[in-house]
Amino acid sequence: MESDEDLVIQHISGNERAFARLVERHLPSVYAYAVRFAGQNDAEDIAQETFLKAWKNIERYSSTNARFKTWLMRIARNTSIDYLRKRTSIPFSAFGDAGDSIIDAIPDEAALPEEIASAAYDAKSVQRALETLSPAYREVITLYYDGDLTLEETAHILAVPINTVKSRFRRALAALRKELHPKLI
Repeated sequence: MESDEDLVIQHISGNERAFARLVERHLPSVYAYAVRFAGQNDAEDIAQETFLKAWKNIERYSSTNARFKTWLMRIARNTSIDYLRKRTSIPFSAFGDAGDSIIDAIPDEAALPEEIASAAYDAKSVQRALETLSPAYREVITLYYDGDLTLEETAHILAVPINTVKSRFRRALAALRKELHPKLI
């Protein structure tokens, strides 16, 4: 299987099919991220706009800075934010880092995310629980699980320090645990 970087080079060299293969490969991750970030109704538009922006700016991509998927998911994140900003106002304080150091001191002894997801009755309950998270927490969870990215790649996409991403991730998991299993907390 050809790497993403090989397909980018082929596309820049004039092979339009190469970009189509990139879209086929990454559409599920981009679409899943858009659904989690902005909802089902807007996800298709966001995914389409993400790939249009990637197509227009593919010559700016550099494999020395990030993997193609990381670069693409950053475009998806920015497109989602822009889309929601046009549709409704999001308080940017929701993306803040206040209190990150407090949560880092709390040991994480609860169930793993996979255990929480398997214990949830259905995908709807997980989606409802995700919707209760602040946008900053929801996007970390979404990039990590739906985007299949590492926390380091997530930090790169969000342009925040890795420790901020780690603390948001832990806080989000704690909030999901509380929402999905209130009797266990």
